[in-house]
Amino acid sequence: MTYLTTDDQRTRPLGDFSLTLAAPPTPGDPHAISCLTPRERQVLTLLSHAADNREISRRLGIAERTVKAHLTNLMAKIKVTSRTEAALFAYAFHGRLVGRR
Repeated sequence: MTYLTTDDQRTRPLGDFSLTLAAPPTPGDPHAISCLTPRERQVLTLLSHAADNREISRRLGIAERTVKAHLTNLMAKIKVTSRTEAALFAYAFHGRLVGRR
């Protein structure tokens, strides 16, 4: 089997990892974590575990409508535009959300 390579790949010495890609940028503003209320942190943490609004409301003992309000507020604070971005943010900064970093 023949593999096509670029000139860079052919001329680079074996073991040269200088072109290693960095991790993709994470959405949102991590400095805004300190602005979140304790309840918003809880909602965001549960969101990072792929919980839907109904599950979040059950686990926190609040109404689904309240969960939606918390999500709207925290998404504005951390500067994300979708639930998916908020979940990625929460996953990336989980340690800060729960106070471990």
